[in-house]
Amino acid sequence: MNFEEKRNYIFIGDKLNTLKNDVKNEKKFLFKRLHEQCLLYKNQKLTEEHPNGSSTFMSMGALNFSLAFMITKQKHYLEEAKRWIMTGVKYPHWGHAHLVDVDLSASWLLFGYSLCYDWLKDELSEEDRDMLKNKLILQGTRMYDFALKTVGEGWSTNYWQNHNWINFTGLAAVGYALKGEVSEAGSWIEYSKENFLKVFSFMPEDGSDYEGVAYWRYGVLWLYIYADLLKEREKIDYFKECDFLKNTFFYRLYQSTPNLEEIINFGDCHDRRSGHSPAIYFKVASEYTNGYAQNLGKLVIEKFLYREQYESGIKPGILSEAWLELLWFNPNIEIRNFDELPLIKYWEDLGLVVIKDSWKEDGTIFSFKCGAPGGKKQWGKSWELDIAYNWKTRGLSHQHPDNNSFIIYGNEAFLSIDDGYNRDVKASEHNVVVVDDIGYTSENQNNIWKETKFEDIGEIKSFFHENSYVYILGESSKSYEKHLKFKEFKRHIINTKEKHFYIIDELSSDIPHIYSWLHHSDTKGEIRGNKVEILNGEAEMDIYSLLPENNGKSIYNTYIKAIMTTQEPDKYRELNMSTLKISNVVPEKELKFINILNVNSTFEKSSLEEIVSEETEGFNRIFIRKKEFEEIFYFNKNKSIIEENFSTDAKILVIKKVKNNFDILAVDCTYLDYRSNHLYRGEKKIITRKVKIDEY
Repeated sequence: MNFEEKRNYIFIGDKLNTLKNDVKNEKKFLFKRLHEQCLLYKNQKLTEEHPNGSSTFMSMGALNFSLAFMITKQKHYLEEAKRWIMTGVKYPHWGHAHLVDVDLSASWLLFGYSLCYDWLKDELSEEDRDMLKNKLILQGTRMYDFALKTVGEGWSTNYWQNHNWINFTGLAAVGYALKGEVSEAGSWIEYSKENFLKVFSFMPEDGSDYEGVAYWRYGVLWLYIYADLLKEREKIDYFKECDFLKNTFFYRLYQSTPNLEEIINFGDCHDRRSGHSPAIYFKVASEYTNGYAQNLGKLVIEKFLYREQYESGIKPGILSEAWLELLWFNPNIEIRNFDELPLIKYWEDLGLVVIKDSWKEDGTIFSFKCGAPGGKKQWGKSWELDIAYNWKTRGLSHQHPDNNSFIIYGNEAFLSIDDGYNRDVKASEHNVVVVDDIGYTSENQNNIWKETKFEDIGEIKSFFHENSYVYILGESSKSYEKHLKFKEFKRHIINTKEKHFYIIDELSSDIPHIYSWLHHSDTKGEIRGNKVEILNGEAEMDIYSLLPENNGKSIYNTYIKAIMTTQEPDKYRELNMSTLKISNVVPEKELKFINILNVNSTFEKSSLEEIVSEETEGFNRIFIRKKEFEEIFYFNKNKSIIEENFSTDAKILVIKKVKNNFDILAVDCTYLDYRSNHLYRGEKKIITRKVKIDEY
């Protein structure tokens, strides 16, 4: 074996010879992908001056060529690697327009060029090697000094934000690359280790990410890169210690549309296709023997890769990760089918619930969100740190005012949508209720959470899943402007394993208001009495507006324009949403909305055959009939419900009849009787019961 193959390369370790063998066999398809990516890069012109925008792509270009050379020793790869490296080395500064030398472009280049220095330094001329080394020292020093200078008020202590993860990974990489060559390297390594010790302990165990799926694929990637770097360099294994790294794949999977190609775009998502990273999936598969991650990684490589690259608004994009896919793919992990997984999932930290009807491509998904800004763990820990050290650790610019909001996708199309990406966020651009057309405190700016009080947050008060029922209760009134004196915004969500969703909103204030129930869609709905019909390709959805009976409905366009990045202020993203607004006609202190959303197919209609709403002194009652089942829904007005041979003090009662069976949900009840038989007696709670009619 050559000396070169015995070398312990950063990020590769002593596995270069193994890698050379693997590309002849199990990893051959990924070497082909690497080679094709190099062909794309080969024809790309590089500017003598720093680009007027992001330069992150230069880091990835250099890494792809460098790894291809390491494997094959073909000189054309080396020459291109040097072109991509030395062009960037000659830039006096890394970055453009915003936080030059001390933020994302600089840290991507610092990481990539540091690995290239380690991998190729024996192949570089003395002059090029010294130029690269000196540039790495300069940029590492700039990054380190800025991190120290801005402790408590910048990315160096924004532990839950992608800038922290990426910048400190770049700093760590240059430290390892120059270890033993410059005295500062040790400080860079240790400071990064101290940072990630906090990061990995502060991240939510359930794997949820408040920044949204687009920033998940952009930022969380670097948590895996750093963890792998540290494991390879120092045998410190955060893959074993950090539950976030183990579980976050499932957050990503369940925030996919049923076809797995698009994303559920809560948080800041530049578009609906910036979500996949086969490299992350392969790493998760390898570290945790996760066959679902292996399955998704291969699926993306085979089917989604190029469309995502060319429709994605995030740079440098999915194609640039070819080198990482090759390193992280473990061919020994067997794929597992997604239909083995549950259809209902709840992330308590973020306040996120997903309801799926299947894992089929034309299936339906309902995603609901209500929680503390950044998630429970970040909200609590950041307040603790800020009070103790007088810091500002919450970089929540990617957190939207979306408590009690939902997104629906079915039959290959979006039916209820989110604004996705915005720099002037407003509650009114989500599927929520606004009060006199007013939303949250401090709206119309990038980070509206700077002055939010600790207790002024949204929360999922109840999540229940049993038998045929999913029940969710979200509360978000504390987030709204204080002068509204808004006391209650309880949103109840009920699903009975069918394609319709009950949405019941209880609203209360000390003063009268016009409350407006908002719903956004890609296409304009048609108002037909108490029903609004939304058509979008193969998909349809009917919104039945049942309470208040006397309401006003209107549909208008909501236009959003947002700058994509501060490095390129002349480039922006535009979105037009069709907004349905349902409001009470006369101002009231208290109001209840009851809406039922039924998802349908344009080509295979399966509509609700009958839907009747009634109001009595004691409760609201809704009757739904379809060929396969009947449902009766009751919303109690603090009295007993005595109906259909049932008696209960439940707040909500749903009776689903299928053939000769009753499937029952009772919310907040202390008793439930059927034909004088006690189905439940006890403390107030949510219960389900199955009853065969013939048994009583």
